[in-house]
Amino acid sequence: MLNGVEAFGAAVWATRGWLLLAVAVAAAGGAGVRVWWLRRAREALRERCAVALVPAAGFDPSREEIGRHAVRLARIPASAGWMPRRSVGVRIRLVTEDGQLAYRLEGPATAAALLRMPSFTDVDVADPDAGKSAVVPRIRFDGVPPLPRNEDQDEDEDGGA
Repeated sequence: MLNGVEAFGAAVWATRGWLLLAVAVAAAGGAGVRVWWLRRAREALRERCAVALVPAAGFDPSREEIGRHAVRLARIPASAGWMPRRSVGVRIRLVTEDGQLAYRLEGPATAAALLRMPSFTDVDVADPDAGKSAVVPRIRFDGVPPLPRNEDQDEDEDGGA
């Protein structure tokens, strides 16, 4: 038979064991949620939508049109829903296609309708990948070493998506 002090000590060790088990389960659950969230981000990055805005020769937007366009771009992350922050950002690229300037917008696939809405009167909305490969060339700078990879950085970010 255990006396009072020994019984108390046994109860403390039993409580510590349950507490340790609860902490281990919580850590495993947190790690599982993190892995799921990163996979969701990678999947969303693979499914991004791209739209090219090609201006006409006499394109001259007013401040009001530019403001409306900026507000629309600012609403895109909110319209994407509950997604990882790294996958709902909007990328803007200025490229030339056949000697003509094109303003390319890339964003989450869930906001494709918002990306395809015309913002300006003298701008044509086009699919930039029609008849082209989906591979986006990487930008490299001569004489500059690449940045070191962080743990938080997604593997798909190097693919240009």
